[in-house]
Amino acid sequence: MRAFSDEEKSSACTLSDMEIFVFPELMYSLVLANMLSPRLWKWRELEWFEGIREMRPKKRLQRLRQHIMDNYTFNLDLDTWGLTRQQTELARFAAFLSPDDVAKSNALFGYQGDVYYYDLDIRRHFGLDKYTSDTIPYWKTETIEAMDAFRHKDGHSVGAGECVSLAGLYAAAAFVVCGLPLESIYLMATPLHSQNFLDVDTGILTNNRRLVTKAMWANGTVISGQARRALEHERVTIVSHATGYIHLLYPEATISPEAYAGFSSKLRDFLVPPKDAADQRLVEPRLPDASRVKFICDDEPLGLTPEMDFKEVADRLEALRSANRAAGLAPYAAHELGKVESCPFVKAALERSPVSRTALGGLSEAEAIAKIDALADESIYDGSSRLAQPDEVWNFGRGDGLEKCLLAANVIGGDEIIVDGGVARLKRGGKIAYESSTSKRPLEMTWNLVLKGR
Repeated sequence: MRAFSDEEKSSACTLSDMEIFVFPELMYSLVLANMLSPRLWKWRELEWFEGIREMRPKKRLQRLRQHIMDNYTFNLDLDTWGLTRQQTELARFAAFLSPDDVAKSNALFGYQGDVYYYDLDIRRHFGLDKYTSDTIPYWKTETIEAMDAFRHKDGHSVGAGECVSLAGLYAAAAFVVCGLPLESIYLMATPLHSQNFLDVDTGILTNNRRLVTKAMWANGTVISGQARRALEHERVTIVSHATGYIHLLYPEATISPEAYAGFSSKLRDFLVPPKDAADQRLVEPRLPDASRVKFICDDEPLGLTPEMDFKEVADRLEALRSANRAAGLAPYAAHELGKVESCPFVKAALERSPVSRTALGGLSEAEAIAKIDALADESIYDGSSRLAQPDEVWNFGRGDGLEKCLLAANVIGGDEIIVDGGVARLKRGGKIAYESSTSKRPLEMTWNLVLKGR
């Protein structure tokens, strides 16, 4: 298995749309991170899902859809995860993709799609026209914990997430709750959207919170029009699957060629409208070209089945960390600091947490510390070693003491964080700059905050 770069591991901790575009294995690592969440497995205990495995697959998915519709909303804005600069991100990823390639395929760097998007004006559509042309949003993808935490944010009464977050949640829940084999679940990313194709009956497409059947795809309604938009007007940049991925730009693909061929055929069949349908327009999906890539499948198969329980899934993924790249990146995506080193998480926190730094950076140090202290003393992540990033702590108004220390470091600086005796201490110049009680027990109890190049 190819080794992970530092940038890959750090990107897994924040999962921005750009990071997933550059490191496509992260798309499936998000799915696995959600599958590693005890919170998702608790859905199986809800009365709403009682007897679900006895239902037909399509009925199971309809029940899952209703749960997601009731408990989550779609959220995509510029404020939640803040802004960055095109040149900053291009410099980060220059070793992996050229700026020209990025601009041809990514909506935030110049991609416009076909005539539909030229008419739309992407920057104005997303509210970016009030900033310089170099300004772009982070648009980080949320885990199930961060999605649930939106209910603590002003203006939200339930959980929320953007399109990749909802696609990742649907994929994980389809396996954990509905018992769909992972082999039947395909995730697709376009420059402006993400949705799944589920190989059930004649096919089912997810679109944010909704499900779209073959009949619905061609029924001519406003909702079906929204679901059609990405595949009608955009190229598919990534297809992600249990066996691997294929990417529009990369010369190698890790997805099983047989799985990809089967998916391509079934998706095209799904997009053919029935004879009596209201909308007879035929959509030909612009998928990554299998003929131009070399298929390399050297990762050990995930080997996960719907019959496994949480412990069996977690044990299997732990055993695969050095043999399967998506599994190896999953603990970083899950913020599981009990399994991995702290450096990638710290790098992500101190380099890519603009919201809390903007909110608190104009205050005196004492005022900033008082604001951090006033946050509720609870983590949005369950367990003793899963941790929130600084902007998650600030956005949702709560954090464990160790998380608050990292938030403080993002605002006032510091050299190291030490966890000892149930207390987390931020040290700067040998002195304690901030401290707070913690119930978290990460693998490393001392975190170095002095990053090279920062």
